[in-house]
Amino acid sequence: MNSARRKVIVMLWGGLLAAITLASADRVLAAPSDSSVIHLTKAQEKSLNIQSIKLSTATLRPVITLYGELRGNPDGVCLLSSPLEGVVANMPGKRWPQIGAVVIRGSSLGEIKPTVSTSLQITLALELTKVKADLAGAKVAQLTSAAAYAREKTLYAHNKAVSLQRVQTAQAAFASAHARVQADVQSIAAISQQLKTRAGGVLPLPVFQSGVVTDILAHPGQAVAADQPLLKIEDFHTLLAAVALPASDSGGVAMGTVIGVRVLGHQHWLKAKPLTLGPQADRQTRGLTMLYVIDNSGALRPGMAITALIPKMGKASARTIIPRSAVIWWQGLRWVYTARGGGVFALRELIHPKALPGGYAVAKGVLSSQRIVSKGAQLLLTIQLQSTLKRSF
Repeated sequence: MNSARRKVIVMLWGGLLAAITLASADRVLAAPSDSSVIHLTKAQEKSLNIQSIKLSTATLRPVITLYGELRGNPDGVCLLSSPLEGVVANMPGKRWPQIGAVVIRGSSLGEIKPTVSTSLQITLALELTKVKADLAGAKVAQLTSAAAYAREKTLYAHNKAVSLQRVQTAQAAFASAHARVQADVQSIAAISQQLKTRAGGVLPLPVFQSGVVTDILAHPGQAVAADQPLLKIEDFHTLLAAVALPASDSGGVAMGTVIGVRVLGHQHWLKAKPLTLGPQADRQTRGLTMLYVIDNSGALRPGMAITALIPKMGKASARTIIPRSAVIWWQGLRWVYTARGGGVFALRELIHPKALPGGYAVAKGVLSSQRIVSKGAQLLLTIQLQSTLKRSF
């Protein structure tokens, strides 16, 4: 056998042995025994800041875990509209709000420069001319009636065969002519002001609700009609949690109760108050859509995914409560480390854990009487995997 063939055979055997070794290591890492333990000295335990607690028990009602999303609260939607026909404009020194901008109630976001169509302008001008002509006639009638009233009043005072009725009739004619003059003067002022405002004045656009701009429906320089929406503003202090309830579970859920909701990417659970059932069935589950109201601290927005814990109809039972900080996720399962004392820690799988706000609940059993690691469990898993990997080679 020449040297070239020997080299090839050695390389093949080396590759085969490496593959067998890696496969063995993979098997060990993929399926660790829950009886495997870690031994740490007191110094190591202190340096890693490993902490353990004794588990508590509580009587809990059964719950079902459902999923959904956050939605905007319709009560918090406000549309800023144009009060009249005109052109949208920025206020001096300010820019038109952008999506995501926070606006404060009472502040002006822009201006409207009123415009008037040619036909309307002609109509107003003709109306002004007509009223001015009426005013001229009314003033003549006022002067004539004033003279007649003064004459009748003088004759009556000197007993010149003028009855009181004639004096009163003349007085009424003068009062009517005077009222007509005053009405025409006011009409002229109103029409003139309307023409002046529509021709060159501006009207501010105050916002009547604090919130966040979520949609821009018009831009500066754009001509808009009266009552046309310009901006959509939403108040996110409260949001709706929409949870899809499968049709198969609709009969076993306790409706009208406060539930726990956790937003994807957030650690804390929030309380959600029941509101109502959705008007339509969920598209995926074909079951009910239940709506709840949650208070928003400011970081949540519509569209975020949520997990909800809904109480079920059923008898309460005693459960062992495990804090979330003690649970580690590995190989698609949830695990905890029990503290046996003397620096000995054992990995144990949680059997059928039920999610709770702040942790999990499991059936009472062996874990109920043991201490578990509440801080540093992930470090222990890392040490165990490193030790297993070293033994594999």
